[in-house]
Amino acid sequence: MFDLQALDPTRSGRLTAFMSADFTQQVEQVSGIQLHEEDLLGDHTVLLTLTVDPLLGLTGRIIGLDRGLMLRAWAERDAQAREALDANGVWERQRELPMPRRLRRVFLIEPDDGAPHAIADGLARWHELGMIALIRHPLAFEEPGSVTALHRALDAAQDQYDWGTLDAMIVEPGTGFAFRALSDPGLAQRLCEFPVPILTHRTRPVTLLDGLAFRSFDTAPELAALLIEILHRELREADRPRLEAIARELEPAPMAEDRPADGGALFD
Repeated sequence: MFDLQALDPTRSGRLTAFMSADFTQQVEQVSGIQLHEEDLLGDHTVLLTLTVDPLLGLTGRIIGLDRGLMLRAWAERDAQAREALDANGVWERQRELPMPRRLRRVFLIEPDDGAPHAIADGLARWHELGMIALIRHPLAFEEPGSVTALHRALDAAQDQYDWGTLDAMIVEPGTGFAFRALSDPGLAQRLCEFPVPILTHRTRPVTLLDGLAFRSFDTAPELAALLIEILHRELREADRPRLEAIARELEPAPMAEDRPADGGALFD
């Protein structure tokens, strides 16, 4: 809610409301749309309900934003970025990677919102059971500075690959609307060239990440199904009878219980 005051009370006609920077930030918080200057292409409409009260005067309530113009601008910008990545020969690079043969170390970029998420919760359970090693990197996707934060997350994932092992990187954006950081051209270039498969839960509206990733899924169960298939494949290729034979052979023999003979000498 906010108060409106006419600049010229004697003038009739169309009402134009000028929003301050602080008020614009409040619009961002309640709408889920980041009104960054570079995204404000064309006209945008804020729908209001106006109320006239004898004591309170003229008040207004935001109903919503006209997202159509913004969506079209985003789609045009993503198409241009994709054409550039395709011209550089990197757009298809993720999809050309082989399917992971194992799932032992996973890097997860997840929303820093405190809410439950099926993919993150399932991976955490597998980590607790000792099935995988999970490196979790929470991140606020729709907050200012998210592009920089995503670059830092990618740096950390690259370190895991360079100095240890990494089998897959999973991006779970969570719920939201303005995932524009995932369409940043510079970030998309790095994601295309990332050396291990990237699996992501597709956002609405879609981003460049959804198009360039090794696999993107509409639902969390679909993503989980692929992870389970990778684990099944690892079991099939592990030659479990051989491993069980090695474990039996290397298992130490039980120690004989040391009991003195009844009535006999303890030492010769």
